[in-house]
Amino acid sequence: MHRIPFLLTVLILLALPSTATSQAVPSSADDIRLLILSPFAVAPGLAMESNRMLHPGSLAANSRRSVPLAFGASAVLPGAGQLYNRQKVKAGIAIAIEAFLITTYSLTRRDGLDGEDEFRAFAHQNWSPTKYASWMNDFRDYLNEEYSTGITAPPVDIISGVDFSNPGEWSSSDQQAVQQMFNQIQAIERQAIHPETGAAFSHQVPNFAEQQYYELIGKYFQFAPGWYDYPDWKDAEGAFLAAIDPELSGPNDTKPNVSDTFYSYAKDHADAQDLLRKASRMSILFIFNHLIAGIDAAVSAKIQNDRLDTSMGMAFEPDGRAVPVLRMSLRLGSN
Repeated sequence: MHRIPFLLTVLILLALPSTATSQAVPSSADDIRLLILSPFAVAPGLAMESNRMLHPGSLAANSRRSVPLAFGASAVLPGAGQLYNRQKVKAGIAIAIEAFLITTYSLTRRDGLDGEDEFRAFAHQNWSPTKYASWMNDFRDYLNEEYSTGITAPPVDIISGVDFSNPGEWSSSDQQAVQQMFNQIQAIERQAIHPETGAAFSHQVPNFAEQQYYELIGKYFQFAPGWYDYPDWKDAEGAFLAAIDPELSGPNDTKPNVSDTFYSYAKDHADAQDLLRKASRMSILFIFNHLIAGIDAAVSAKIQNDRLDTSMGMAFEPDGRAVPVLRMSLRLGSN
């Protein structure tokens, strides 16, 4: 009498994917009973029940999803968790975003590093520590003569025979001589003032080839005399000219003694640093993309697990005979 429902039940079960972890599925007020294939209602003695998930949108058969696995897959590789959830469109979007971020980061960082190499090489060729040291000596004398500052730091011992455009070829004695010269420059800078304002120098030249060295020589006007095209600050008789003061203000708050190379280098330096900062921000977005993709995959897996499932078990007729039961439930709320 019950062969037709039993066979129909078996055929439906065979169409479902492989059985997931066996567990009972309690009904609740939030369940919507979609289908029961049984000659009788489910009896209290229901046993041997197994659950299978269906895709929420299509009622197509699907297995349950591991929420931790979905999160971990996309946290490692955005799109992997979405593929695990069989969300191909989302997976494609996540993978495309990841590829865009990696490509943009790589290109931006490469351009920034190339620009950094270029402005450093330009500084080695066009900003002379010995020229700056020579100006520092004359500026010291100018301040003492014109403003009676009483700078006690001794003049800088100008070194010769050291190729500042190729520091990689310096001997240990060259390195010691350069360091001594910079120490002497810094000693005068600590006592020097700006004639127009009377303020002390805000900065001292960093040691050669330090990171701040490349920044400051194109940022503060006091370092402008070191550039190759800075104008002469003394005439043939040794009298001081206007260029002795790089901070001297001109019309519209300009600095007439500062050369174009100073400004050109400052722009190149700023552009390269902007690219490196942009690459750094891209690396942060890269991390966020992994986190967001992982959360999305985990939430999607949880939603799929919670919304639609099927269960099959055995119920008993009044005469004691066992019959198969298939139930499909759509859960709209949490249990």
